[in-house]
Amino acid sequence: MRLSERHPLALGAYALAAILALFELAILWQALHPRVPDDYRAYYIDRTTTCLAQPVTGAYQIGTEIDFRSGGPDTRELRPCGWDGPAGDGMHSIGQTSRLRFAVERPQALTLMLELSGVTITDAARQRVIVSAGGIELGTLNVPAGQPGRFTLAVPPQAIAADGMIDIALDFPDAVNPGGRTANTHWRAVKLTAASLSPQP
Repeated sequence: MRLSERHPLALGAYALAAILALFELAILWQALHPRVPDDYRAYYIDRTTTCLAQPVTGAYQIGTEIDFRSGGPDTRELRPCGWDGPAGDGMHSIGQTSRLRFAVERPQALTLMLELSGVTITDAARQRVIVSAGGIELGTLNVPAGQPGRFTLAVPPQAIAADGMIDIALDFPDAVNPGGRTANTHWRAVKLTAASLSPQP
C-alpha cells in the first residue's frame, strides 16, 4: 500500500512522530551547544575558572581605603566571586581566582593598592598572585605568608569599561588544597585585608 493510500490517522501518527523526533534533536543540539553567558560556560562547562561572578554594584568612592576584615564595612557589592566571608585576619580567597569590582565613573589612570597575606596552612613562604584589570595583566605579586604586605599597581585607563566599571582579577597559580581531596573551587591562597583605587598624580 502506497503512503498516499494509508489511513489519515496513520499519516497523522507519522507526522507527529517526525515532529517529536525533530524536537528531540533540537533539544540534543541545545544540550551539546548551550547558549550561556561566558562566565557560566567557564565555571560549569569548560571548568576554566573557579570564580562564577555574581552581579554587584561595585559602589565605591575613589581614594577610599576599604577594610576587608570583620568589623569593617559591608563589602559584598565589591566582591563578585572568589571570596569567603570576612574574618578577623581578612577576607579569605577561595578557588584559584578571586575578583573585585569597582565603579569609578569614567576611564582614568588609577593606582590599585592591595594589602594581602599568604595562607599559612602549608610551609610555603609565599603565594604568587597574578593581578589583572579589565583583562589587562598589571603584574605578579609575591605575597609573604602570615604577615600582611602592601602592594601598588598602575591601572591604565583602558582597563576601565565604558560604563566606569573596573574588574580586578587575582589569579593564584600556587593555591593550596587544604583538605587533600577538596575540589579546586575551595583551594586557598591569600587573605585580603585592605584595598583602594586612587587617581594617579
